[in-house]
Amino acid sequence: MKEAIEQIYKNRQKFILIGLTGRIGAGCTTVADFLCKEKDQQGIPLKNFSSGEINDRTRKQIILNNFYHENWTPFIKITVSDVMTLMLLENGIDEFKQLIKEACDECDAFFEQDENKIRRVFEEFESTKINLCFDRKAQDFDKKVTDSHKFIQKKLPDSASAIKEFLKSKGNAFYTKVYQLLGDNLRVYGKPSNISASEKSENIYSISEKVNTFIKIYREVKREKDEPVYIVIDAFRNPIEMMYFKERYSATYLIAINSKDEDITSRLSRGLNLSASDIEQLSKKENPEDDILKNLKAFVSQNIKSCIQKADIHISNSGTYGNNNFNELYGQLIKLISLIQHPGLVTPSNDEKMMQVAFTAKLNSGCLSRQVGAAVTNSSGSLVSIGWNSVAEGQTPCLLRSRSELLSGTQSDSYSDYEKSSKFLVGLKKHSQNVSEKGLNQSFCFKSIYNKIENEKNQVHTRSLHAEENAFLQITKYGGEPVKSGTLYTTASPCELCSKKAYQLGIKRIVYIDPYPGIASKQILQSGFLRPEMALFKGAIGSAYHRLYEQIIPYKDELDGLGARPKKEAAEKTAGVCTCGASCSKE
Repeated sequence: MKEAIEQIYKNRQKFILIGLTGRIGAGCTTVADFLCKEKDQQGIPLKNFSSGEINDRTRKQIILNNFYHENWTPFIKITVSDVMTLMLLENGIDEFKQLIKEACDECDAFFEQDENKIRRVFEEFESTKINLCFDRKAQDFDKKVTDSHKFIQKKLPDSASAIKEFLKSKGNAFYTKVYQLLGDNLRVYGKPSNISASEKSENIYSISEKVNTFIKIYREVKREKDEPVYIVIDAFRNPIEMMYFKERYSATYLIAINSKDEDITSRLSRGLNLSASDIEQLSKKENPEDDILKNLKAFVSQNIKSCIQKADIHISNSGTYGNNNFNELYGQLIKLISLIQHPGLVTPSNDEKMMQVAFTAKLNSGCLSRQVGAAVTNSSGSLVSIGWNSVAEGQTPCLLRSRSELLSGTQSDSYSDYEKSSKFLVGLKKHSQNVSEKGLNQSFCFKSIYNKIENEKNQVHTRSLHAEENAFLQITKYGGEPVKSGTLYTTASPCELCSKKAYQLGIKRIVYIDPYPGIASKQILQSGFLRPEMALFKGAIGSAYHRLYEQIIPYKDELDGLGARPKKEAAEKTAGVCTCGASCSKE
């Protein structure tokens, strides 16, 4: 029995793949570096139960901490920027020069100043490069894997560091801009620059495929030694790349590292010496507007907001530059890795329970742009109401309506009188596409069409109520409990209008995942004498919630199995003993 249980968890613990995502300055590299350290390098003290009074939260911390001390295995870090640098080096110095020119026309002189130095990096790479092709049928496969492993462990980091330091000499903002452009070009053209290149959809996964080659090499090397393979990827900037690995490896966990705006600004301005203008440009690049995608390049560009929405585990990294609370951050990571290795060690936090409800609720949304869910608890933390962004009861969600149906002259009540007017019908035909491929419903967003007709960018024309608004209205509609001093859980922080409603209802705490653009927090929630606490969510949601907290086998059975004696020994010790297991007159 003991061997069977150990085998079950051995298979579970043999391979773990963690993909990190988050805004620049959120702390992805800090997290990756912690995961790669040996236990004795992390300085996490062992915690034990004491005779003093301990609450449930403390008990969970002790259980997870003790498991961590017995089972920690360091991760191997794959740095995506290093992988991109490898693809840059493979294409030669002329492509590099063209990339710099594309990023900054006036940078030719900058390149020429140190051209000899950087040329030596390319020449040295060319003389020692390894063809990273993972093919088991290839001749001398084992040797090629060994050589490739040595290359990506030792040679590549040195070459990548030389390239990065060269770019950083002109400033961190320039370095970041070049690598953002490099990533875009690789996903669109399959090469570092756009010179003599054409857009091809087959290049979308070019970076992902190279990262996957690294993973295969590491797994092969560890397989020969019969060692577990724990890999952390630092970091994903495009949601398509995240899904590439989630669809290929069942052991993949996508983790978003979240920080408050003011903390990120502090780290970028003080740590990287970026100006307010630089930070604004980075933010725009990381979070493109939610317009309809017009070309392949827009489709494969950075989109951190979408990456965070697709993550199923969230880590909060609080603190400003030079004053980060790393102990709290490390505690979250220890909890996460322990639960991946052994699901069900502890139960979820109340925040995780309620955010899981909100996350599930958002799937009811018929919005075409973004699904948002919300849950409201009372002052005791009990669930009172849930909501999702959707149209008012009695109206038809946008997902279920059709462009072709409306243009055909339907008299269905699913469409408003305004939508049936000639003005809107002309605009609908002009500003929307007739998509008939793959049997997809030709849904359309009223707000987008209306704004194009009127040449506006107004958000008030949406047909849907917001998730938070819907949750609040359910309470009044059905006579629910009071929510004063309660908590609002939302998968996206509330907008200005929903913030005012939350404030008026006396909500004491707002837990959110994805920050909403605007001034809702600073202008409305951070005003007056009853300011609600704003808290970034930390924990697991979606499928990860079940994977971390659902026990593989009942915990009682596991303990019984691991402590069971061999049958012969057990029979000798229990001979003449009552089946109740206690001493009695039958002995």
